[in-house]
Amino acid sequence: MDDREVIEHTERHLGPFLRAHPLENDSGRDLGLGVFFFASPSMVSVVTVGLRSRMLQSPLPLELACSVRPGQEEHAERLVERFARLSVLGDVELEYDDGLIVEEPLVPDTEIRGLLAAPHPYADEMFNLVRDADGTLSLQFVTLVPITGPEGAYLRDHETGELFELWESAGTDLLDLRRPSAT
Repeated sequence: MDDREVIEHTERHLGPFLRAHPLENDSGRDLGLGVFFFASPSMVSVVTVGLRSRMLQSPLPLELACSVRPGQEEHAERLVERFARLSVLGDVELEYDDGLIVEEPLVPDTEIRGLLAAPHPYADEMFNLVRDADGTLSLQFVTLVPITGPEGAYLRDHETGELFELWESAGTDLLDLRRPSAT
């Protein structure tokens, strides 16, 4: 699957392409992948393009996505870039239910303390796994769902599905980085 096909697939599920820029390491060296922005009326999504060729440890080539409310895309961009750099530079395997929890807020003046790797909570399930023309899985999108500190603590004792059920019962807007914790 080439970059054009990744972009077309993403547009079908997350909205029209807006803009893109290359991802660089801390010393300004191009990492060989880009951060792309897509928008629908209800959300803006930041997606990597090119990560699939850089992460050799993953069982299936993958790209990252993070969707937020319009106006919060700058924060989503930083979250995706941070996780992509960790993934590429650390050559780590990433799967659903993996996560990152830190002490300090990942987004200033919010309760967001972590990211949970999951299927996209608002996109059609066809977005998450991409098949080529003969039906073989060729790409997986891993969505980084921002989580609060208490939600991260909840995950220590509960399954990811239980957290999603909690979010659903609380009516949690997972696109809003300024949301209160559901726990």
